[in-house]
Amino acid sequence: MPGLAVLEGGAQFGRDGRWSYLAADPVKTISAGAETPVAGGTASFLRLLRDTPGQCATHASSSPPFQGGAIGYISYEGGDHLHREVRHNADTAPAGYLWAGIYGWVIARDALTGVATLIVNDSIHGDVDLVVSTITERVRSRIPEATPPRLRELVSNASRARYGRWVQEIREYISAGDCYQVNIARRISARLDGGGLDLFRHLSLHHPEPFSAYLQGDRVEVVSVSPELFLRKTGSLVRSRPLKGTRPRHRRSNDDAGIAGALHKSPKDRAENVMIVDVMRNDLGRVCLAGTIDVPVLWSVEAHPSVWQMVSEVRGQLDPKSDFVDLLTACMPPASVTGAPKIR
Repeated sequence: MPGLAVLEGGAQFGRDGRWSYLAADPVKTISAGAETPVAGGTASFLRLLRDTPGQCATHASSSPPFQGGAIGYISYEGGDHLHREVRHNADTAPAGYLWAGIYGWVIARDALTGVATLIVNDSIHGDVDLVVSTITERVRSRIPEATPPRLRELVSNASRARYGRWVQEIREYISAGDCYQVNIARRISARLDGGGLDLFRHLSLHHPEPFSAYLQGDRVEVVSVSPELFLRKTGSLVRSRPLKGTRPRHRRSNDDAGIAGALHKSPKDRAENVMIVDVMRNDLGRVCLAGTIDVPVLWSVEAHPSVWQMVSEVRGQLDPKSDFVDLLTACMPPASVTGAPKIR
């Protein structure tokens, strides 16, 4: 299926994991990178989403909540570019800034009922019956066994010495008061035996998470098993559930519960978590109505297949003058990825 997109919820994660989606055959694709000539400032590449026809509007009470439209990614470098002028190229931003497909049909599976529903947008596809029969036949065809994926020849872009220099530099920034928290990221390259979809099927089976995703873009395949809800807009309500604070699970139940309790009480992890919550409150405050920002959950500890995660929740009511592009512009990249303060 060209342009295949799979968003896997993982039924055991309640409302956040209730729905899973499969789509393919995008009728249009959108892409942007450092070289994309779009006028109007650093945030202009996101306007390509706003200006592209084919978005499917659904009501807040619609079931399933996603019924077709855009599925894609914004790269970290793209998020960085939204806030400041950064010089990127194909080497420093290999996935570009943005890729999205406009999908005219989607299969939605409800974990509560086990029912899968095929939804076809008749404003995109004129012959709905033909689309239904074609997709039904393709989906019911035998799925080949996944090739066991294997990563080999792993190479990091940072030696131990270089990584140590990064740590020291960050300590100096913190001592100077320039920042409070930094996520040090390194890139690990490897050769993959098998395809990206095989890797996704393996990971989502053994490490189910509520926001697992596979996406076949133009330049890259995205394979993700993420536990974190970055943004969800339902009507005017916006929710974010930032994660910060992690501990490994233990096979013995008593030890496992003790690990969760220690994480919940940890002053260090609480401090990390609340910094990220404050950044998210600030980001949402730029596009939400004054007085509506709320933190209904702080320092909750959630069980995931291999780790305990400390999670909080931030909510706000989106200003009627703002739309989803304004929301993404204000909040990308996630504070849990960057640290605090974000731009520094």
